[in-house]
This record gives sequence, structure tokens and C-alpha cells, in this order.
Amino acid sequence: MNEQIEDLKIKLIIKFYDGISEGIAMYAHWKDGVQYVGTTGKTLKQAHADIATERERAIKRENNES
Repeated sequence: MNEQIEDLKIKLIIKFYDGISEGIAMYAHWKDGVQYVGTTGKTLKQAHADIATERERAIKRENNES
């Protein structure tokens, strides 16, 4: 039972970060053939990489807490 709860928590973390990725992709804008997010000059590709890194950190934290 506890293992099922842990699996569910990991799935929720993944869905959470997938939602962030989808959200920023929806509001990314094009400039000179490159997609950017926000006003900081960060590309969509960089933002997705940052989100993937944070997702992995969150999963590791969850695994360490269990």
C-alpha cells in the first residue's frame, strides 16, 4: 500500500511539471525564428531543460523522504 502511495506521488510530481511545460509553451512568443518565454530572454528550449531539472530534483526529494 505504501509503495502505491509513493508511486502516485511521483506520478503527481511528473504531471505537475508537465503542466508547467505545457503552460509556458502556450504563452511562448517568437522573435527572429526563436521561441522565448517571458521577458528575460530565456528560450523555450532552456525553460524546458530547467523544468526537467527541477522535476528530477523533486522526484529525488520525494524518494529521499520516503
